[in-house]
Order: sequence, then structure tokens, then C-alpha cells
Amino acid sequence: MNQAEIRQFNAVIAGVGGQGNILASEIFATAAVRAGYKVRVGETFGAAQRGGPVASYVRIGSSVFSPIVSPRSVHLIVGFEPVEALRNASKFLAPKGVVVLNTKPIIPTSVSMGKDRYPTTDEIVKTIEKLGASKVVAFDATEIAEKLGNPIVMNMVMLGALAGTGILPFDTEVIRETMKERVPGALLEINLRAFDAGFDAVREKSKQ
Repeated sequence: MNQAEIRQFNAVIAGVGGQGNILASEIFATAAVRAGYKVRVGETFGAAQRGGPVASYVRIGSSVFSPIVSPRSVHLIVGFEPVEALRNASKFLAPKGVVVLNTKPIIPTSVSMGKDRYPTTDEIVKTIEKLGASKVVAFDATEIAEKLGNPIVMNMVMLGALAGTGILPFDTEVIRETMKERVPGALLEINLRAFDAGFDAVREKSKQ
């Protein structure tokens, strides 16, 4: 894609409080501005301090005038938590949209107490596919971050996964350059490694 072709590109980055999806969405949105696009960003918080749902809406393009996304209008959903990926896909995923999700769940108290059942990854993926997704990429981003030595960088693994889908309207390198501006120097190297690992994971999954 080139800039002239983009009237509207909508993405949602969803997770729960404490996973770092707000920072990831800020870097993504800033990169889009850096690439020359008009960008609008919005967030919703559901008791984020207690691990409630958090979603960021990033809208890019010449015909974007509001941060609000409409039902069935989102081209890319990135789920830091599998049920949050499903929740947002159920409402916002556009026909032929792409979903990338971290398979590591954060189990709600109601499930831990036996009041509810948490769906399996396979159930979540199949449900999203039935919603009309053109591609669903599921992998354990938390495990990748842990292997890198810091589970906190899972958000940068998922940011790399977002870029790895290949459907963004601007070059991946713009995101990397934005990370160099936004991430403190002492943490930059591991965050860039996490980004690259997430990018590679999605590219490898897409070949399967």
C-alpha cells in the first residue's frame, strides 16, 4: 500500500490492565504519524488497575475524523490476552480482517473459583474464524518474552507481531525508529529483540 491509497485503516490492540498495550498502541500510532498519516487514537478501560479489559483504537488514513471505531470496521485486531482478542473481534472485526493473539491467558477470578469456564485456544480461534477473519495467528508471546529474559516485553513481542502481519500501510522500520525514541536506552535492546521475535513468529506462523 502507499499513502495515497489509504482512506481508512483501523486497528485495535486489546488486553488487560498491566500488559502494556497502551504503550504499544502509542508507539504504533506515533509511527503512523511519522510515516505521514493522519491518526486518531482512543482507549477504553475496564477497571484496568485490577486487571480489567483495556483496548486501544488506532485509526489511520485520510478519511479518519474520530477515534471511535464502528462495529465490523476493524482491519487488524491484536490481542494480548486470548479472550480479549475474541471479545473485540466479536464486536469490531471487519470482513476478511486479521487477528493476532497471544495464547497465554490471564484467568479471571470467576474461572479460578469454578463459576465460569475459560475457552480453549482452539475454541477461541475457531470462533474468530467463523466471524469472517481472513487470518488468525495465535502464538505464545509471553513465552517468547520470558525466553528473552523479561516477561514485561511481551507487549513489544506483540507489537512486532502486529508489524509481521504485513498489512500495515507503512514500513516496519518506522516502528523500530519510533521505539528508539520512546523506549529508555537501558531497555531499548531487549525491546527491539522482542519486537523482532514477534515479527518473526508471525511470519513463521503465516507460512504454516
